[in-house]
Amino acid sequence: MKKVFVIFTLSILTLSTVLAQSAFWVDIQKNSSITINGTTNLNSFKLIQSGERLLKRDFTINATQSQNKVVISRNMQSITVKDFHSNNKLALRGFLKLVKADVYPTFHVRLNSFETDLKVINKDVSKANASIDITITGKTIQYTIPVTSYREGDSFVLKGTEKLNIRDFGLEPPVEMMGLIKVNEWISIDFNIVCKINACRNSPGAKILSEAKE
Repeated sequence: MKKVFVIFTLSILTLSTVLAQSAFWVDIQKNSSITINGTTNLNSFKLIQSGERLLKRDFTINATQSQNKVVISRNMQSITVKDFHSNNKLALRGFLKLVKADVYPTFHVRLNSFETDLKVINKDVSKANASIDITITGKTIQYTIPVTSYREGDSFVLKGTEKLNIRDFGLEPPVEMMGLIKVNEWISIDFNIVCKINACRNSPGAKILSEAKE
């Protein structure tokens, strides 16, 4: 739960290998989204949060190459739990109760690194694995998430999905309607992060980004 759990900084994947520490300014667009998909014994449900709801939509990150990885810093993202919405009001209410939204009002997502040995699908689309920390109810777990990145106009688009077990965060699947509705302990988080990136002045990344946009 942009990388993203944040995962949006992976847009650097579409540039080139970072040769030294570079600073980039990231601006997450409103048409980004984070979606939580889950199921009950009766049906499925979807909880969505749009990019305009993110607490920190523009910021500066540092990227440094270390062997076959690009290490990212200064990119912690906080996601307000109660800003998720759903057509399934019962599922949304159960989700907020599950994650103790009144006690832990935000999730936290931090991108640690991504591999530089990219898998190029075609000249416009690339894939790589990202190391990302997800914090829910105060407990942090690290995941490795496959991410697809590509250009769309003057923006970079990053897509990734991670399946996780809510019990890993010390949570119990909720039971609603006197036990008639039971939520599956497995959920998936879909990241669709659209962002604009500019290299900070005098940063080595400025030349890389300039060449990538040509």
